Amino acid sequence: MVKESKQPVQSGGAAEVDAGALVTDPDVLEGYRRDASPVIGSPEGLLRPADAGEAAGWLREAAARGMAVTACGLRTSTTGAGLAPHGWTMSCERMRGVVDIDVPGRTARVRPGMVLREFKDEVEAAGLFYPPDPTSERECAVGGTVACDASGARTYRYGATHRWIRSLEVALVDGSVHRFRRPAVDKDAAGFAALRNLVDLVCGSEGTLGFITEVEVDLIDRPEAFSSGLAFFRTRADAVAFVGAARIEDRAGTGVRPRCLELLDGGCLDILRVQDTAITPPAEADAAIFFEEEHAATEVGAMATMEAWWALLERSPGSLPDDTVVADDPARQDELRRLRHAVPATLNEEGRGYEAAGGRKISTDWAVPFEALGAFMTESDGRLEAAGIERVFRYGHVGNGHPHYNLLVRDGDERRRADAVIAWMCEEACRLGGTITAEHGMGKVKLHHAHHRFDPLTQAAMRAIKDRFDPTGILAPGNLFPA
Repeated sequence: MVKESKQPVQSGGAAEVDAGALVTDPDVLEGYRRDASPVIGSPEGLLRPADAGEAAGWLREAAARGMAVTACGLRTSTTGAGLAPHGWTMSCERMRGVVDIDVPGRTARVRPGMVLREFKDEVEAAGLFYPPDPTSERECAVGGTVACDASGARTYRYGATHRWIRSLEVALVDGSVHRFRRPAVDKDAAGFAALRNLVDLVCGSEGTLGFITEVEVDLIDRPEAFSSGLAFFRTRADAVAFVGAARIEDRAGTGVRPRCLELLDGGCLDILRVQDTAITPPAEADAAIFFEEEHAATEVGAMATMEAWWALLERSPGSLPDDTVVADDPARQDELRRLRHAVPATLNEEGRGYEAAGGRKISTDWAVPFEALGAFMTESDGRLEAAGIERVFRYGHVGNGHPHYNLLVRDGDERRRADAVIAWMCEEACRLGGTITAEHGMGKVKLHHAHHRFDPLTQAAMRAIKDRFDPTGILAPGNLFPA
């Protein structure tokens, strides 16, 4: 158990209040109403606890009042998970910094409000490496990445966030603080396999079970070096087939060993063509694959790696190997990553221009088994064309069967037609053994697709767990479960 936090104090102005008090100033709350999603929150108060004890005390106070509490990171979510529809927002923004880096043990403890990229920089300065790399790593909080089980481009090699979490400190609504640990043994046959550690239960729970106050992660040795490449193809089907060939070589250990395989379709290449860069996609290319592979920090290591990729490209129908862009120095690698990230930034900007008419950018997050991906994309494209959705961009984690479809819909009617196709995508993805969300979580935006992913028995089991952790139902209304 922990000591109670200070009692709630009503606040009038943001500048002069104690950051540990309950803030109700409308001007301050305005900054907590929006994130990267189309959702708009309506918080009635803001909490910014400085430690686990303070967070637990506020949760107990909220439970006693019947006041809803929504955990909030740094507001980069695309699903509205951190936006309070009512009640209090509890932000982790004051809980920053690395607690400890254990170099011999290859672990680190970090507070939830620290920016992920800043944490990774400190880890890498110690000669270690934390692999999860969501696109928003320079803006998102570590705690937020745990809450939604975030991933990124390098998930192909390293998996999602939950794979790297060793323990979590969590404040609960009864005012207690618990440390949930992953078992340290290689084998464990005690009880339900899914509940042998509660780390995986909290990871991805989107604030519905408690408030994360500290994260302990496993680390690996920092890779000596890596090379990046951007390979071009005449058609998107050629690019997807190339990824399939790379996956086969990787699994057989006979050629390339990618840590990411990312698709850029023809529309994305058009965005790249107008960027201020010396990298220009060839006119005959209608798709590209961005890849990375780690290797020894020697000229021989870099050369052997790229020779393997070159050999695969030359064997791949529709490839344009002579136009491949290779980057094995940090400046060039950053340029390639900036180009890739220019795609969502450009689409976000265009999407905002349609909001007044009821349109916007809609991004899918489904994933399917890779073997089903080609046919699934073909069927999806046909349905989008039949629905009259013209502005469609496909990019992202194709190596995991997880390319994002980004639809730019210009008004409310087009949005409704797009939503109908996306509903089919989610249903069909799950029928194929996939999921409705592979890295962003459900939040509030994808909640209406949950029945495709979870049957009634599973939903009931999840609800029973939620009720045990949060018997008064105050935590994160609208996330994972209907409000």
